Amino acid sequence: MTQKRDLYQEITDKIIQSLEQGVRPWKCPWDQSSYGGFEGIPYNLKTGFSYRGINIPILWATQQEKGYQANAWVSYKQAEQMGGNVIRGEKATTVVYWNFLDKEEDGKHKRIPFLKWYNVFNLDQCEGIDLTPPVKREQTWEDIQRIEEIIQASKADLRFESVGIRACYSPSFDFISMPKKERFKNSGDYYCTLFHELTHWTGHHSRLNRDFKGRFGDEAYAFEELIAEMGSAFLFADLGLEGQVQHDAYIASWLRVLKNDKKAIFKAATEASKAHQFIIKAEVSEEMEEAA
Repeated sequence: MTQKRDLYQEITDKIIQSLEQGVRPWKCPWDQSSYGGFEGIPYNLKTGFSYRGINIPILWATQQEKGYQANAWVSYKQAEQMGGNVIRGEKATTVVYWNFLDKEEDGKHKRIPFLKWYNVFNLDQCEGIDLTPPVKREQTWEDIQRIEEIIQASKADLRFESVGIRACYSPSFDFISMPKKERFKNSGDYYCTLFHELTHWTGHHSRLNRDFKGRFGDEAYAFEELIAEMGSAFLFADLGLEGQVQHDAYIASWLRVLKNDKKAIFKAATEASKAHQFIIKAEVSEEMEEAA
């Protein structure tokens, strides 16, 4: 008899292993400039749709581990439909999605989410599928202009400190405090820091209303930092940017949360993906609802 897969534990263990090895699985694993921007989120080559939530770090972790250069993925059947095939002996990567079971209980309608899975292969694991290689290019003014437009469209209250050097979001007063641009080594580090704080900003009760004190207790602050780090990573990959914000102090807390709750990384990835979509004004689909 085949034992049922515990996908929550399986995926959480993989994330924990990466963190313990000093690798952040939610960090885009390649030079963004080589992909011309706007292609950093892993996507399905057949449908053109980008993956969301926990599937982003799952696929990025596999790319970092295996050294895959492509960010395009297909199922075994899709590879055949596109005139190619998966190379013999290649191992699949499991991605997940949520389905829903509708039932009546005590006269009330309930929609119960449950986790399902399917296998995909990186384009590097396939042959016979034509894809125009990306052209390496430098970041342009148009790229920066679009990023600035996204930031302005958020209508976040940004306050630039002439003296202070600390970037932070104040949930009580709902504003973001930022050092001035000239205090950063490069534009990438500046935008990385700003998007981290903007991800925090999305959690306000008037927006995405995040509050995990009841679930994670003393670790709630570190959990919110995990969401902000992942959210800024998703935004950076989507916008073709590179930057660095160090939050090494939270790794031990993240590991404790993940080891104590096998569904925590799913929740963090889902909330980060919602924040990413909120900031770029994209539609958040029903499938993004959290099963945890």
